[in-house]
Amino acid sequence: MKLSRDPRANGHPDLLTGDINESAIAWTGDQHYRAVFKPRGNPETPLLGIYPMGSPCDHSLVGMFDLAAELLAENDGPAMYQVPFSGFTDHRGMEASGQGFSNAYKFTTAWTVQGTIGLMTPFGIVAGGGCDKTFPMIIHTMGLEPYRYLPWALLHAGHRSVGRLPDGREVTIGDLAMTRIRHLNGHADDAELDLVRRHAVTDVGVCENLASAMSNYVALCCGGFILAGEDLHAANTQGRMALTRQTIALYRTALEKGIVPADTIGPDNFQNFMRAIALFGLSTNLPLHLPWMTHSWGIKHTPTSIWRGMEQMPWISDLQPVGKYPVNHIGSMLPSVIKYLVAENVLNDVTSIFGPKLSELYKSVPDIEFDTQKIFYPVERPMASQPQIVLYRGNLCPDGSWVKESSSMRHSSDYQVQVCATQREFFDDTQNATNLTNRTCYVITGDHSTIELLSANFAIMAAMNNDPELDIALLTDQRTSGFAGARAKAAYHLPRNRLRQLKNGNRVRFAPETRTIDRIDDSGVPLDAEMDALAASYVEPDWPKTGTVKDLINTHLSSANDGSAIY
Repeated sequence: MKLSRDPRANGHPDLLTGDINESAIAWTGDQHYRAVFKPRGNPETPLLGIYPMGSPCDHSLVGMFDLAAELLAENDGPAMYQVPFSGFTDHRGMEASGQGFSNAYKFTTAWTVQGTIGLMTPFGIVAGGGCDKTFPMIIHTMGLEPYRYLPWALLHAGHRSVGRLPDGREVTIGDLAMTRIRHLNGHADDAELDLVRRHAVTDVGVCENLASAMSNYVALCCGGFILAGEDLHAANTQGRMALTRQTIALYRTALEKGIVPADTIGPDNFQNFMRAIALFGLSTNLPLHLPWMTHSWGIKHTPTSIWRGMEQMPWISDLQPVGKYPVNHIGSMLPSVIKYLVAENVLNDVTSIFGPKLSELYKSVPDIEFDTQKIFYPVERPMASQPQIVLYRGNLCPDGSWVKESSSMRHSSDYQVQVCATQREFFDDTQNATNLTNRTCYVITGDHSTIELLSANFAIMAAMNNDPELDIALLTDQRTSGFAGARAKAAYHLPRNRLRQLKNGNRVRFAPETRTIDRIDDSGVPLDAEMDALAASYVEPDWPKTGTVKDLINTHLSSANDGSAIY
């Protein structure tokens, strides 16, 4: 298998070593890898295989990459040098702020992928991931020069299963978290907690948040970045291996023909990504990351431009986070759904990362049978004529904030603000969310080191499950997965210079008819001018130094409008 690099890649000797013998560091790294790992295949045409490792969520990738290395090495094919990076450490230890997941993973990418590319001098890259943090960083890095001139393949690790109680009820890790909160508050006994613990999510998968993790997979399949699998249930080892075989077969052709992202990926691919968010009702994390993902490709997106690409799309799938069913219910149907949406001209028939168009990739899969399943609906009879992941504006988020427009968001409501400087303060003030005050908007801010508000989200959902009449709202500047957004009125990653000017007793209005979130006066009039003035006067606090990489990242934090990452 004869490989050569795209000549455009060789124009960057500071980032990509054309000949390992020209660089002492590259030569040493290459020789060390050969001696220690003895990779199969031709080491003179090495490939870089990179994926997160360190979390239980990442275990599925190990077998996939071992198989990929074996398949690539066949018939004097290239050796793949596997370089796992510590996703778990970065996930838990490098958190810089609510927006820190994106920032930390961007740094991780720079230090591992970009640094290792020079050391391994690859002829191509195989990258894996699963969660809503790894794939944005991969797509961003793929667009950089000279990495866009190397053939790429992406592998998705799959999803966790949904557990099932003896009575047939499905339970996820989220249900376990809420049951633990109820147990802590005396609303669930030991037997109930033990029952859920023994039956919830017992296999290895990509992420405990099914909706968020699989949202990236679905959107990237629609964009042509990843091959859609027939069933990515984490326990379905045979299915994941079949997907790996199909992907590597396509990738070997791309390697031989010199097919690179620079010549296949463009605005239409990312337009499909946007449309998928609307069509499938995917996670708000996706439009949040998209400006950063496209930046390296020379494609500028803002929340406004992303919403323009989404707002005419129907909602066709009854999937969480807005719909009824966990994402594992996609099962083997995604290839057929993509085939259908391309044929209906709802998705662009884009060129994939491997070279073939979507219509070619999925031409042999079965047609979707709408009458035999409950998940997907035809575009002429959708779940709703407009998306359920929508952009709200107003004087608290003039450039836009992504929200899940679930049933809780469909009526206008006014709330009185209660500010909580940290997640811990929220729990203290509300007695572990057992004493939530009706018609209150909880504003949780925190400092640069506050991690995702998962506990607060689960606690709010548990409280609203216990009391269906409870009407509360949640606003935060933190970069968080929006579990509570399916039940409470909730908006996340708002501008710090506006949200942090709110005081106890202020009034906030959610108005779905205008899709706005405003601070209002006692007469209900939006305080636009006052909020503009407060935003202009905001000064970021002088946060204490931590002595860690957080300090470096904190100096480069960007807004949610820029994709919640540094450039």
